[in-house]
Amino acid sequence: MKQLLMIALGCSFFYCGNAQTETVKDYIKKGEEALSRSQVLPAYQYYKLAVEKDAANPDALKGMARTADELRYVVVARETYKKLLDITPRDTAALGRLVQLNFATRQYQETIDLGRQVEAMGAGSNNNYYIAKSYFELGQFQSALMYIEKSWKKDSTQAELPFLAARSYIELNDYRKATVAYERALRLAPSNVSWMYEAAMTYSAIPDEAKAVLWFEKALAGGLEMTPDVARSLAESYMGVQSYGKALQLLNELLEQLPRDLELLYMAGEADFRSGKTDEAISTFEKMLAIDRNQARAVYMIGIALIKKGDRSKGEPMCEKAIAMDPSLASLMHKQNSLRQ
Repeated sequence: MKQLLMIALGCSFFYCGNAQTETVKDYIKKGEEALSRSQVLPAYQYYKLAVEKDAANPDALKGMARTADELRYVVVARETYKKLLDITPRDTAALGRLVQLNFATRQYQETIDLGRQVEAMGAGSNNNYYIAKSYFELGQFQSALMYIEKSWKKDSTQAELPFLAARSYIELNDYRKATVAYERALRLAPSNVSWMYEAAMTYSAIPDEAKAVLWFEKALAGGLEMTPDVARSLAESYMGVQSYGKALQLLNELLEQLPRDLELLYMAGEADFRSGKTDEAISTFEKMLAIDRNQARAVYMIGIALIKKGDRSKGEPMCEKAIAMDPSLASLMHKQNSLRQ
């Protein structure tokens, strides 16, 4: 046992002594040799040893930062580039990469500050892009739009730029400009069904239901899943363009899953009514009342449907009852004639 301990101590002294004989230049050289063999991890370890010996050696720092970056040690790479730039502040390659690493590690204000500095130097690449995305992440959408425009002037092939512009306009409640930006993005990425769906929803919010239907249908043809939310939104747009048959098909499928959803029932009843199916409409509105007797709009629509069938003596009292339940329904009275057509 004592002999084994002596051997272990001897080995330890040997490695310690050997480590002490290695110079910074030796470690840097070994790092370079490892890199030449595409051995990134050993190279990183050699450069790290060199930095431990001399934390102000630019070659050691550069090697450690570069290999850490390749190994996706993003925080290590970021901090090492910072140390390197303290020594070589005009290293444009390091500056440009640090902008990107700041963004990758969610250091958004640092990305903006350094990105502006590097852009003013004429160094780096895509600085405006990272500044724009950082402003977007910080919720500063007007500033994001300004830098999106700057980045777009340099490279109008990046579909993400108009997409980010669209999202920014939505946050600023400018839906019309958002749709223009979505259209631009989709010209560059014509198979992106998620963006098509967002474009459809934005057109619906304007509202421009004809364009909404166009993009809903393109998205579904491109592979977008017909989820309940998608089906509900598309049904609303079909209602907006008076495609009541298509709306009813979707609504009836949804009601099989959600038979007590009052909004779906109301839309289905209205679609039946506007399709001339007054009896079906009355039946659907009665289903609403079976769930909630206080659904004044269902009472009102039953009254309107009865009037359309020619039974004014029953229909008008129901409309009056509904208005007594919910005075806001009085505003619908002026639409009564058009509803009966």
